[in-house]
Amino acid sequence: MAKKKINNAYMAYFDTLGFEWIFNISDYEKKKFWAVIKGDEKVDFPIPRHAILRAQANPQRFPEIWAFESEISLKELQIYSEEAPQALADAIRGCGQNVFKTHKNESVIA
Repeated sequence: MAKKKINNAYMAYFDTLGFEWIFNISDYEKKKFWAVIKGDEKVDFPIPRHAILRAQANPQRFPEIWAFESEISLKELQIYSEEAPQALADAIRGCGQNVFKTHKNESVIA
């Protein structure tokens, strides 16, 4: 019987200068689950909040934050982000869920 590949959940931050980071949030979900089981009432996930604040502080770079699932390992994603950042960004946009995006204004010629 073939071993089934497990999808990992990721979050990525990229802008006009390339990828800032890709973070595996699957590990966080496991920690959150066990914290809830132990009775910890507050389990914080600072990554999206801090990333959105950073994105809002740099609107000139048109940052985007996306959540997505992939069978590809974090190491492979990091290699793709360096070697083919546009292709990876397009793939993430095609299959991911947008968390934050700075929209570009349309140019108007008078």
